[in-house]
Amino acid sequence: MPSSRFRPAGELKPDDICAFLFPGTGSAGVPDLPGLAATGRAAARAVGDVLDAVQEGLPRPGWPSLRSILLEEPAGYRAAARTPGVAQLASYAASVAVDRALRTHGVHPGFAVGQSFGEIAALVCAGAFAITDGARMAVSVVGVLARRGGGGGMGLLEAGEDDARAVIEAAGAPEVVVACLNAPSVTVVSGPEKPLEAVLDAARGRGVNAVRLAVPYLSHHPAMAGADDEWYAMIRGFPQRPLELPVHSPVRGRAYHDEDDLHRALADCIVRPVRLPDTLRAVHEAGATVFTEAGTGNALCQCARLAVPGARTLAPLRDHPRHGLTGKAASDITPARDGRDGS
Repeated sequence: MPSSRFRPAGELKPDDICAFLFPGTGSAGVPDLPGLAATGRAAARAVGDVLDAVQEGLPRPGWPSLRSILLEEPAGYRAAARTPGVAQLASYAASVAVDRALRTHGVHPGFAVGQSFGEIAALVCAGAFAITDGARMAVSVVGVLARRGGGGGMGLLEAGEDDARAVIEAAGAPEVVVACLNAPSVTVVSGPEKPLEAVLDAARGRGVNAVRLAVPYLSHHPAMAGADDEWYAMIRGFPQRPLELPVHSPVRGRAYHDEDDLHRALADCIVRPVRLPDTLRAVHEAGATVFTEAGTGNALCQCARLAVPGARTLAPLRDHPRHGLTGKAASDITPARDGRDGS
């Protein structure tokens, strides 16, 4: 059971089973790892150990100290995040840190779900890859996406998939595709700069809320064919270990097995679309009772509440500021209208 200082989702019941949700790179929030570390000595050690392990996987020149910008002097994070790749690696580090810190409080995942880029952290959480190797994968995929997907981006529409496709058609922008279905009424599109902006403008013209995501490249787009093979060749040598818990993929549409080539599965995320609602429902039907955001913000918790009515959720880095992790029940959290996360 959780310690007395940590009561997620109001109070976890003895038979609760948590599904840890690992976000993609569309969330631009600042990870509050000092607040997470302040929840106890074991959590502080876990956060520090994760940051050290991630740092080990980063190229020596050109990268800031993650301990410094995420833990010791977080005021320097925003400036450091202007360097390409830093925000993505900080997101990966925050996801793994939340996973490890929650475990020190007796909160262990029964399932893991990764959204696109978040599949790296989900598989690390499940023991399939080492933390440092996960960081090396994250660095290399950011490089591939920047090289192969430059000149494009992603946007979020508060609309269902069919309505999003109608907006794309109305904008006369067939280069733009549905990249991610985050929730029944939340769709992420991907495409080259000008066509993407045309789609976002067309959506607003129809009264649909539409925003550009903080993803400076194409992803989940047919034009990225070949980039997946390039990245696969870069990561296939990292050792794959047996899964310690079920990992459900919104790209594959099922839980992974030890017989799967998980390197290839990760590479598929560059081209193939994400369908999150079906995966969240499948995890709920498999026994998950609480959806937990293993990362910054609460976008995936919002998606869970939209996809699974009445879902109980916990977002440690959003709901629980530095004074401690004393959770809220899902009924105490006003659902936002969107799940703003992308690749």
